[in-house]
Amino acid sequence: MNRILFRNISATGVDGAQQHGVTLVELIAFIIIVGLLVSGLMSGFSVTMRGSATPMQVTQALQLAQERMELIRARKDVVGFACFTGTRYDPCTAAILVPPCPAMPASAHPACNAATTLGYTVTPALDETGACMGGDANFKCISVTVTNASGGQLARLQAAVANY
Repeated sequence: MNRILFRNISATGVDGAQQHGVTLVELIAFIIIVGLLVSGLMSGFSVTMRGSATPMQVTQALQLAQERMELIRARKDVVGFACFTGTRYDPCTAAILVPPCPAMPASAHPACNAATTLGYTVTPALDETGACMGGDANFKCISVTVTNASGGQLARLQAAVANY
């Protein structure tokens, strides 16, 4: 019951030497398998890219965040460190008169309204504890976050202002 289950097939060249290699069928099968794998990876990559922000959205969001951050930091120079508080730091909202701090009307700067026009939300925040600098009371921490219409965060900037 000795049966040959497999046979070695080899070709004989012109000079009579044995040649081993890949057959055309094996090569075609390999190309088809690799093609299917690559097309599966590309479709998965395409689905992932559809759900992410485009470079243009990220660029616009960063520009909006930088403009708002500059306005907020300029407000600190106008009102001083002591008056730069949680209710008075954002120039896009009005600040009421709280002696000795001056009243500040809401700014008509284009950066205050550009986010709404473009469909983004710009959310500034002020941490008066100085947590970003190890809890030092001589610093206040500003963060500006820009989100798109579906609530996805596109950009976030953080800065610290010092009492000097």
